Order: sequence, then C-alpha cells, then structure tokens
Amino acid sequence: MAASTSESQLCISHVAGRYLIFDVNAVAKLRSPWHMCGTLFGTLPQAQQQNVFHGLPMELMPEEAALLVENGVAVIEDDTRAHADAVQALSEADKAAILAARTQEQDKLAQANLEESKKRKQIAIENAKASGKWKTRAARQASAEASKPDAEAESLFAAADDDNAGESAGGDGATSSTNNAVSDDSAHRQYIVPLATASIGACSLRVPQVSSHVPDPPASRYSVYKHLHSLGYYMSPGLRFGCEFVAYPGDPLRFHSHFLVKTAEWDEEVGIMDLVGGGRLGTGVKKAWMMGGRPDEGEDGNGDVRVFSVEWGGFG
Repeated sequence: MAASTSESQLCISHVAGRYLIFDVNAVAKLRSPWHMCGTLFGTLPQAQQQNVFHGLPMELMPEEAALLVENGVAVIEDDTRAHADAVQALSEADKAAILAARTQEQDKLAQANLEESKKRKQIAIENAKASGKWKTRAARQASAEASKPDAEAESLFAAADDDNAGESAGGDGATSSTNNAVSDDSAHRQYIVPLATASIGACSLRVPQVSSHVPDPPASRYSVYKHLHSLGYYMSPGLRFGCEFVAYPGDPLRFHSHFLVKTAEWDEEVGIMDLVGGGRLGTGVKKAWMMGGRPDEGEDGNGDVRVFSVEWGGFG
C-alpha cells in the first residue's frame, strides 16, 4: 500500500504480478496528462455488496507501467518488501503514536455517530408527539401490565426472576456495569474504515530510487501501444472485445472507443479469416478493427510503427 510518492515520481506497487496504484492523487495525474485510466477493482467501503462501482486500488497494464518507468514518471517497488521495511523501521514511540492517532480517530467517529443517533431519537419523539402517539411513562407501564401473561405462567418463572434480580443487585453489580462500560467503549470503534496512507505515524514511506519488477511486454505490442499513446489515444484492456487494446480518441468519460487494436510481428502471417472476423467484429460494435506492428530496425525504414484499420462495409 505504499501508494504515494515523492514530489517528482509516482510509486507503483508490484503485488502478485500486478501493477497497482493506491494513491488517488496519482490516479488523477495519470488520467489527465498521461492518458492512463487503468482499471479500478477495489471495494467501496460504504457499498460492499455491489460490483458495479469500484474504487482504489487501480491496476495498470504492463505497457502502461513500462512507459511510466521509461519516462521517469514512476518507479515500481516490491509491495511485500516495502511493508516489511516500513514495519521494521518503526520504533516503539512510533507504534504508540500510531495507536493513539487511530484511537483518537475512532473516538471522533463514535462521537459523531452518537450525536447522530440522539438527533434521530429526538426527531422520532417530536414526530410521535405531533401525531398524538406519544405515551408518558405511566401510560407505557399500564400498557405493559396489561400485556403480561396470566398469573399461572408468570408464577413458573417468578422464583428464577427473583434469584436473578438478587444476583444482579449483589456484589456482581459493579462488575457487570464495569464490563458493560468497557464493552460499550470498545464496541463503538468498529466504525472506522482503514484507508491507504502515505505515512505511518511520523514516518513517511520511502519511494525507492531504482525500480524493481519492471515489466517487459512483447516488443510489437509495446511499440503499438507507445505509438497510439503518442497520438493522444487513451487505451484500456481489450479482452471483452477479443483484442489487445481498446483505443479512445479522448477521455473515455467523453468519447466512445474508435478502434479494437490487435498487434502482430512484422513478418507474422495473418489469415484471411482473421481479417474478416476482425472487420465484422469491429463494425458490429460500431468500431474499426486495427492491426499494427513495427518493422525490424534497418528494414523498411527506421522501424516506425505501421497500423491499418479494417471495416466490414454494408454490415451491421
């Protein structure tokens, strides 16, 4: 969860082979100047029972992570090692400060919840009085007496109730009230939701100077990605459309995607059925199917990426 960064570089966490961003400021920076939207897959703290809307962390494609490292925008760190190093660097004073800060935050949340509960209770009382349904204590006691079971059923449990009442009034009363107080004091702290943070107490998580686990995507795929990215396209994973990338001419919140991108080696043979299927697929979803690759250095120019789009005319 070492999410945040130094002033100049973002920090990408490498977790189980995935490249993740935990800092919302880094997400905003990647989206606007760098045309990278990533894939959010975290559960929202206040809406756990749905999978339509997601939050942090955000996963980057290997091509996105490689491009950021290549341009010096971000560094990649091993998340497991970062956690171990951060915990080992903590002193006892740091740990005590962390616990005190967490307890203070929990108490603030508990107090806010308590005040909100009192406010709701007061509103309910006022509404009951306004509707004429409010009962005084004497009226409630009379109603309770009228709803008691008959005398025979009541006598079966009278002795047990008296014994329990005596025990409650005895020496265990103080202990019981103390336990209840402790229980109430600790139970209110369940409301806090842990969030990603760039610091542990007074110790900021240090961004490494050298990246580890730098991705090495296939050359043709990475070249096509860099080419389209340099032209201002936003790209997202294309598995849902049977391709490698889905290319948008602008921010996906404002534009529909234009191309289904498929990459290939320069000398790789492409079957006619692949061309027909790609063209029909692209046209069927109101997009164009794009193929791209890069010649080897020194062959057919300087190795610039070439892309071709295919559409199926009169279909769809």
